Amino acid sequence: MRSGPARSLFSMTRLAGGARAVLRSATRRTGPRARRVAVATPLDTGGFLGASVAAWISTSPSLLPRTWWMWAVNFGLSEVYGYASGVLVRKLVRRIGTGLGLQVQIAPDHRRRARWAGAAALVGISSYSWVRGVLRQREISHRVQQEPKNLATHVVGTAAGLGASVGALVLARSVIATAHLYRAMLRPYLPPRTVRVLSLLLTAATVTVLTDRLIRGRVLESMLERAEATNLLISPDVPRPTSSLRSGGPESLESWQSLGAPGRKIVSGGADRRLISRTIGQEAREPIRVYAATSASRSLEETTAAVVAELDRTGAWDRDVLVLFTGTGTGWLQEWSLSAIEFLTAGNCATASIQYSYYPSPLTYLVDRRSPQRAGQLLLTAVRRRLAELPPERRPALHVAGESLGSYGGQAAFRDVPEMLSTIDGAVWTGTPSITPLWQQLTEQSRPGSPAVAPIIDSGRHIRVVTRPRDLVRNYWGGLYAPWEHPRVVYAQHPSDPVGWLDLSLLWREPAWLRERVGHDVTPAMRWFPWITFWQIAADMPLSIKVRGGHGHSYHEEMVPIWAAVLGQDGDAARGGAPSEAQRRRFREIIEAIRGIIPQG
Repeated sequence: MRSGPARSLFSMTRLAGGARAVLRSATRRTGPRARRVAVATPLDTGGFLGASVAAWISTSPSLLPRTWWMWAVNFGLSEVYGYASGVLVRKLVRRIGTGLGLQVQIAPDHRRRARWAGAAALVGISSYSWVRGVLRQREISHRVQQEPKNLATHVVGTAAGLGASVGALVLARSVIATAHLYRAMLRPYLPPRTVRVLSLLLTAATVTVLTDRLIRGRVLESMLERAEATNLLISPDVPRPTSSLRSGGPESLESWQSLGAPGRKIVSGGADRRLISRTIGQEAREPIRVYAATSASRSLEETTAAVVAELDRTGAWDRDVLVLFTGTGTGWLQEWSLSAIEFLTAGNCATASIQYSYYPSPLTYLVDRRSPQRAGQLLLTAVRRRLAELPPERRPALHVAGESLGSYGGQAAFRDVPEMLSTIDGAVWTGTPSITPLWQQLTEQSRPGSPAVAPIIDSGRHIRVVTRPRDLVRNYWGGLYAPWEHPRVVYAQHPSDPVGWLDLSLLWREPAWLRERVGHDVTPAMRWFPWITFWQIAADMPLSIKVRGGHGHSYHEEMVPIWAAVLGQDGDAARGGAPSEAQRRRFREIIEAIRGIIPQG
């Protein structure tokens, strides 16, 4: 007789042995079939045709010139979409044809000729579309003032895209093979309908677990760790400021280490009083730059209080202009914008910002999209509360600004446009994402017939959308605005900036800005295609800050005339006239000075 524990162990051993036997039996029965499904099954005819058509379309132009990996992403994802669509269409056509009793056949003596004709057409159309795509890329390069890519870029990208689409096909067939395996294991024990449902659920669970382990457990965690390490890095090329008017400098309440890598670059950069004086030809003051970063031991509310304390310490309330910036996901701010303010005001200004995250903007938006909005709201509320304690004659003019995700977060401080205009003295929003609620309100209120790339709001009395500096004076069509009143708000938005146009609705709907085809630095040959256009613009985003200033997501020299207009320093241009020669010369000198203080490369 076996004892109780021994009996239990014996039962478990028998159960495990039985499970192994079932698994071996199922594997033996389904193994060859699974291998055929995953590897050896011929390509679906409809899927192959669909993938070919999608590949031809993927070579069409988008907003910016493509690198090899941008070619690969567009080519690979388009072929996956085309193959799946082709399979679906073939099945629908076959089902409809069967229902109607229709059947199409090619005579045996014509099949060989049909195959050769089809192959020749496939090669011919593929070659034509690829060459046309390469030529379009050269056109785009010229439009954004960039050197065209060499031919190897397009060849390597196409090959990589083909490899990616083949890999995706093998992966999809592996999922189907997994479903067959589960079905074979369950078939001897359950009714057919239950087997189908349960095998589907088990396959979905398997894919979910593996994807979660790979993407969240490996890729995402690696990205987060890399972002944290980058934020902690103290570069010897970024010197600690010697001015007490900079956070992290002498007498600062914020330590140099606590600012994070972007914050250290911000407070270390810019021009000093002497350079500003030499450039503008008049006595200048030392600009104030205030910055604070959240951490594991400090909340966003506490960080906001730290910024206000730094503004108190540096005497920022006594300056003529105070600008609150909402940064990107990493806490980065555009030096062109910061320095433009400092030169134009002769240093009689203070700028302040918060690092609410150290993740790149796309990652921040995915994992924590509330933080940029809260940062914009908290900082503006705290500063306005502090300003309310001062006599009106001692209050500096309050401006707000943000670029990219910073524009998205900064505008969250306002419920609507009237509140923004009644709360601040001016604003500059650059590269605003299309998902920004306030921007969506504005576009809905725009003048009928005005272009989507530069909508006209209330005849430009307070708000102007600027694609290039000349739009400050006249609208996109060259017409006059109404007299520009204060407060003034500028939305700087390049037609070739993918950040401003990427939206999920691109998957199924043609946007107005693309339907109109009026962007001056966007090729009119660009067209909308379901699914494909979305990925084309998504692939344009990562390198959009690398293109020449004035295009893509690079807002550089134009920030000088834009800030001059918002600060009321545009002279005759405010009344629709052309800038004077003295004013243009002043802008050129400031631009050259800023270019000299921004690290190259």
